[in-house]
Amino acid sequence: MSVQFYIILNEHAGSGHAGTLWPEIKEQLDAAQVSYQLAISEYPNHAILLSEQFAKRIPDTPHQDWVVLAVGGDGTLHEAINGLTQLPRQYPIPVTYLPIGSGNDFARGAGMALKWEDALKQIIQCTHATDYDIGSYDETIKQERGVFTNNLGIGFDAAIISQANQSKAKVWLNKHHMGSLSYLASALDVYYNQTGFTLTVHVGNQRDIYPNAFLVTTTNHPYFGGGVGIAPGATITDHKLHLVVIEKPNFFKLLWLALRLIFKRHLTSKAVHYYQATQVHLTVPAIEYGQLDGEEMGGRFFDVYVGVKSYPFWFDITI
Repeated sequence: MSVQFYIILNEHAGSGHAGTLWPEIKEQLDAAQVSYQLAISEYPNHAILLSEQFAKRIPDTPHQDWVVLAVGGDGTLHEAINGLTQLPRQYPIPVTYLPIGSGNDFARGAGMALKWEDALKQIIQCTHATDYDIGSYDETIKQERGVFTNNLGIGFDAAIISQANQSKAKVWLNKHHMGSLSYLASALDVYYNQTGFTLTVHVGNQRDIYPNAFLVTTTNHPYFGGGVGIAPGATITDHKLHLVVIEKPNFFKLLWLALRLIFKRHLTSKAVHYYQATQVHLTVPAIEYGQLDGEEMGGRFFDVYVGVKSYPFWFDITI
């Protein structure tokens, strides 16, 4: 199937890496005689507006031939797919992305190539869209709703992201392809400032209360934070959410947990609680940091319903 691409370029992704690479990407697209339109994302959440406006222009018919291609990181993909889902469509416009950001966790979780040249081949040589799972959320306090491709996190991981995004070291590390180290560097500092908080988890008829929650991550696939395998058994095709709750450990237990995490054995720890479900309801009656696909939600109270749905993606991981 011959398609046209509506490209949303985030030149700032990967601390400017995406903008630097764009001339090479354009050269490859032109050499492959790919038909495309280019839009530049110029400020935070601009890609949401661009993809929403684009979707409004495309007829809701079964045989439209457009694909939205986000060139950037997980945050750019997050914005693009949220714009595409602002208005309901019977025939959603497929989405894809070139992983040129700090974490690129969706590419890992989906089995995409992490080298942009190989990922581009998986995109332009693809012949049909494939439905994959994405998360959906409805936060009732601030009345926000949307979707995510990676994870929704509250507490430790979100605080790390907030601090790492403000770190000058992140820019240098991204330029040297070591972006995940910026999260590690922030983790130790955040640990000392992050206190335990009360979390209530509702799954079906089950209600669990954790008075000393520390890290709360609802994920769509194994990875967060630039390749950390928080939910090793999760896949984007299992039609489930994977919720990991970690109660605050002392420093030595934290190191032990980190070691177990490396070897994907952390889920058997007494401090770690693991759920698989199609819907979860999380409440936090204290101001905590939140994150969506590595994008900051800010500090807030939480009353959020998280579910799972599917969306068409345009890449072929067999290429």
